[in-house]
Amino acid sequence: MQIDQPTLAAGAAFANAICGIMLMFFWLQDRRAATLCLWGSALLAMCAGSIMLCLRGVIPLSASVATGGALCLLAYGLMWAGARVFAGRATAPAIVVAGAAIWIAACLSPTFLSEMTTRVAVFSCLTCIYTLMTLWQYGQMRERDLRSRRPAIALLAIHAVLLGSRFAFAGILPFPIVMQGPAPAWVSIGVALLLAHYLSMAFLVTGMVKERQTAEHRAAALLDPLTGVANRRAFFERGVPLLAKTLAAGQPAALLVLDLDQFKRVNDTFGHEAGDRVLCEFCNTASPLLRIGDLFGRTGGEEFACLLPGASAIEAVRIAERIRAAFAMLTAESGGPYSTVSIGVATSDDVGGELSTLLAAADRALYRAKEHGRNRVEGEWTAKAA
Repeated sequence: MQIDQPTLAAGAAFANAICGIMLMFFWLQDRRAATLCLWGSALLAMCAGSIMLCLRGVIPLSASVATGGALCLLAYGLMWAGARVFAGRATAPAIVVAGAAIWIAACLSPTFLSEMTTRVAVFSCLTCIYTLMTLWQYGQMRERDLRSRRPAIALLAIHAVLLGSRFAFAGILPFPIVMQGPAPAWVSIGVALLLAHYLSMAFLVTGMVKERQTAEHRAAALLDPLTGVANRRAFFERGVPLLAKTLAAGQPAALLVLDLDQFKRVNDTFGHEAGDRVLCEFCNTASPLLRIGDLFGRTGGEEFACLLPGASAIEAVRIAERIRAAFAMLTAESGGPYSTVSIGVATSDDVGGELSTLLAAADRALYRAKEHGRNRVEGEWTAKAA
């Protein structure tokens, strides 16, 4: 069964338009997802451009080819811009419209307009370049949670190969669609492939946006909103496997439990806003003093914990003392609410390899630090020695 070319063109344009409108609708639900707006605009421009190209023979050739080709090339520029925005990079409007501008300039030449093979070659070359640029933007991203990214890259690579083939064989694959007569089989296949590419990319781009949003929500759920460090849930979710991996490698591990001294007095005297500021200052002081790979989190109120994989008792105490001294000096010099930190230390060599066991032992050491005057570091092994 043969499909006439007007029906084929109208169906493809309608599908692109619906998909473009849906992307714009999704963007209106979340204005931060600018990539959806750009891809939606691209599909709408592609729809308008395709209609103009298909009107060849109905309207003047110069209007059909120049306007239709420019709109399609603008669509490819917008797709590139959408990929670049999603990758967190600034777009260059000049690059977005460069292909369309080149096309319009070329169409000012009567010779160019009369040579279909030349037009197909130039159009295919420009669209192939834009497709490769879009592929490059997605290829540079390293977010593990974007499962739709790899299929998108594969589709873009296939599309670039097909566009490159069309450029190489422009003389025998002119791909002319006119609003009359039945469509040859190869034209139907070509339109179907193009339509499948645009629609698939629309779904994959939407998928990437949703995947990133999900990852951001998951990350936000694991962060303490005040201090920006891991919350209690995140500390245990990450701490248990980190500790198991450390011990399986034959390395020791240490745990610090840190509690700000007389924090209630700070809140009662200076107000909760000042207390919040002290908590943030403590995290900003402690975090740079930790090693890469250490896990630091707020486990409640003014209490924090830090898992030190591979750390011996001596190294753990050294890190704890650095934190204690730096925070005491900071608050003493700030002229604001004064607070110090007491720290309890426990190691896997002394109490075993369960995170809950380490936490309980470090907690006991912390209470001894409080009893012995605060602003000090105590280890679980000191109780055993006593």
